[in-house]
Amino acid sequence: YGAPFASVAEIATGGKIFFASNRSGLQAGNGSTPDYPLSTINAALAKCQSGRGDIVYVLPGHAENISAADAWSSLVAGTKIIGLGSGTDRPTFTWTAAAGTILGNVANVRIQNCRLLMAGALDSTTALTVTVGMPFTAAGIQLVGNFINVGVDADQLTTDAFTLDAASDDCLFDSNHIHGGILAEITSVITTSAAGADRLTISNNSITATVATAATGVLLDLDAGALVENNIVNNRLCNRKAASKFVVDPHADSTGIVEMNRMYVGDTGTAPTSLGFATYT
Repeated sequence: YGAPFASVAEIATGGKIFFASNRSGLQAGNGSTPDYPLSTINAALAKCQSGRGDIVYVLPGHAENISAADAWSSLVAGTKIIGLGSGTDRPTFTWTAAAGTILGNVANVRIQNCRLLMAGALDSTTALTVTVGMPFTAAGIQLVGNFINVGVDADQLTTDAFTLDAASDDCLFDSNHIHGGILAEITSVITTSAAGADRLTISNNSITATVATAATGVLLDLDAGALVENNIVNNRLCNRKAASKFVVDPHADSTGIVEMNRMYVGDTGTAPTSLGFATYT
């Protein structure tokens, strides 16, 4: 299915492996093999145990809607949700309700190689404004190698894609492609709600969205409180809104490393800048 199911290290930790898929042609089962998968992510997560290091492999072609708050209510700490496949064949999760969320409320969870359509289906014409796609309230959450859509058009978008509270230390966004349509004016892609979210790493991502003017939002809105030892490294950051000059807004007392980023804005006449960027030392 395009990726190894487990490494020796994962087996050695005692973690178990489960499979999920609702693709036609497969017989639903107990999730113990890819031929007899569980039909939903939540059903697979219900078999996981907290802190054991369990892995849920989601087979190519799997598709689910995120239609309510806490759609993955059975998520437990230390679980990996890993999508198999490539391109549009990767597992796809489509938000279909304004209050729909996947809660990052347990620690050390990884979501990898999935498609997260937070503003609804890419070809939809149904108005939808998702308030927050994924609120983080726990430490060590990782999003790696996903395609994430945060806006389709003017009435199909998520206001804030990811919010991080003070407990969201040691979180990671790495190698994701995060995209919003030019007419979908959101408030932020990643925002913090208070001091905390220390040692946040945002690396190797392509983040392109249309974000309101600096008074109301930026791509990475990290100004709610001082953050410690954060890393924003080697990202492509593009705010597509014409006449908006801001992509990152850190708190003046934050510490960490910001380097090797390529920043763009919607109008090419003025070089991109960042609120407080010079004081983020």
